[in-house]
Amino acid sequence: IPFYVLGFLILFGIILARIICGFLCPFGLLQELLYKIKTKKIRKNNLTKKLSNLKYIILFIFVIIIPIIFLKPGFCKYVCPQGILTGGFPLILGNDYLKLMIGKLFILKLIILIICLIAVIFIYRAFCRFICPLGAIYSFFNKISIFGMIVDENKCTHCNKCIKICKMDIEKVGDRECIACTECINICNDKAIKLGKRY
Repeated sequence: IPFYVLGFLILFGIILARIICGFLCPFGLLQELLYKIKTKKIRKNNLTKKLSNLKYIILFIFVIIIPIIFLKPGFCKYVCPQGILTGGFPLILGNDYLKLMIGKLFILKLIILIICLIAVIFIYRAFCRFICPLGAIYSFFNKISIFGMIVDENKCTHCNKCIKICKMDIEKVGDRECIACTECINICNDKAIKLGKRY
């Protein structure tokens, strides 16, 4: 059991939860930049809401089951597009020996990377919403983290403008799908939402 890794995840989950997804993830930043490319976008709908549960299945299979049964880092080895973008390419570009070792697994992950990069142009943070197991882990801490989205129920009139403007598949501000992007703060006429320390 990787206690050090689990402790690290729990620590940051308790402190920040999915604020990490919204403000600290480098692949999240790349997705944001690609989404700014002017083209017709696929807005959130019932299908994207259902697909947002896919990351929990990926978490269970590739992060829990495969490592336990086969003793392999399933997600990092077979899926993670960020690994090949920030680790794989830099390594092979300066190493002719590694270029000769490129095989089917590299090609598979390259295809996944290309699909993800194309998808995020049309779908807001598609990787975060549908695939990322780290986001799935941090989502469990969203309601209990020290820092997060705070809704003043005394001021809130339940107009749902915050839910409509949010590009993530949230049902309410601060739920598991919320990455604390803060767009809802600006749209709230009642000034009922803020990002800050809860405790």
